[in-house]
Amino acid sequence: MHDGIFFEKAGIPAAVFATTEFSNAARAQAKALGLPDFEVILVEHPIQPLTAEEVHGRADAVFAQLLTRLTGGPSLGLRAAG
Repeated sequence: MHDGIFFEKAGIPAAVFATTEFSNAARAQAKALGLPDFEVILVEHPIQPLTAEEVHGRADAVFAQLLTRLTGGPSLGLRAAG
């Protein structure tokens, strides 16, 4: 969170990921660090017991959000390469 907020405050687009279990903590950190509207990209919890294929699926599910977050524009329907 700290690095993402640091970059955003410096005008550099940043993406921070957290699992849904930590969404409240991420929002609290963003608020405490002075960017209460900073949007964290949330991935379904848990991650640890997943297979590599399942992790790739979770990554694919948020890839468009990542592109939008880093480019400031629409994702144009792009998806991660499988």
